[in-house]
This record gives sequence, C-alpha cells and structure tokens, in this order.
Amino acid sequence: MDQDITLGSRTGLPEDLLFLTRKHPRGTWRGQSALAGTGEIWLGNHDYFRAITAKIADQLTRLREDGETTYDSAPALRRHIGSLLGSLDGHHRIEDHHYFPAFQRVEPRLVRGFEILDADHHLIHDAIDELAAVTQASLRRLGQAEGVMTGDQKYAVDDLAATVDRIAPLLRQHLADEEDIVIPLILERAKADPEFGA
Repeated sequence: MDQDITLGSRTGLPEDLLFLTRKHPRGTWRGQSALAGTGEIWLGNHDYFRAITAKIADQLTRLREDGETTYDSAPALRRHIGSLLGSLDGHHRIEDHHYFPAFQRVEPRLVRGFEILDADHHLIHDAIDELAAVTQASLRRLGQAEGVMTGDQKYAVDDLAATVDRIAPLLRQHLADEEDIVIPLILERAKADPEFGA
C-alpha cells in the first residue's frame, strides 16, 4: 500500500526521497560552511516560524489559564500572528517561484519531493487564510479591555487557540520535510558549486 503523502496524514517523507538526507543527516547541518548564506537563512526562517508559532500558542494558553486580558493582549496577538502569516507568505513565494524550480532542474530525482512541498504550500495557504479570518473575528470579540474575560471573550480565545492548535502541527511537519529535502541538496551541490542556492 502506498504511503499517504498528504500533509496532516504523513509523519515524514517517503524513504526514496531521503537519499541525500542519509548522506547529510540533520544533526550535521548547522555550522557547515556550505550552508553559509541561503542554507543558514532557510534554517533561520524555519526557526523563526517555529518560535513565533510557539509564542502565539503560549500567549493563548496564558489567556485561557488566567481568564483575564490586558490592554496589550489583542494587539500582541495581532502583531505575532500578522508576522507569522506575512513571513510565511513571502517565504513560500520565493520558494515556489525561484528555489524549487531551480532545485528540480539540478536534482530531478527530487521532483516528486518538491511536488509534495508545493502541495503542502497550497494547504498551508488555505490554513493561513483560515487563521487570518479567525484571528480577525476573535480579536474583534476579545477587544482591548483589561480585566476578567466575558464568556464571549473566552470563546473567542478558544476559537483562535483551536485554529492555531490545528495548524501548528501541519506547519512543523512541512518545515521538517522541506529541510530534509532542501538542506542536504544545498550541502551536496555546494561541493561542486559553492554558489549553489544563492
């Protein structure tokens, strides 16, 4: 039976796409001179996406546990979620229009992997649209008042938290899978062409 490769169903990429990852295991990536530039930026962006998603989840958990808002609760969530959504959109655009096509040309054995990542991007962008809509509605209900949350405010936080909780694992899986294809490819190709990926 074939592995379900849909984001949300898979727990990793098919083994046949990990041939470069076996040559360049995850634990050996950081600090390699071949990653200077593009590879480091790639990993840095992914680290940021993970960190800001965790920060948003933590903010929502604190709001739910405390049952109180501060004057900065809604604006802080709006800033962090806006930063995540905008950064993801820009990151995916450059991947889809520049890097992925170039990477497929130099390593045709990974075309299917990049097709999987492209399909992920479509699912993630649908999730981004959903998160943007839920954020707008939830933060409108949350308001900027300070004090004990009303029932409606609690529901707003719960709605937003549920959306983040559903999207975060998809994003984490996609980031890990993308790294398993892209970073070993950069490391492998940089041996012959130090400018690869620039």
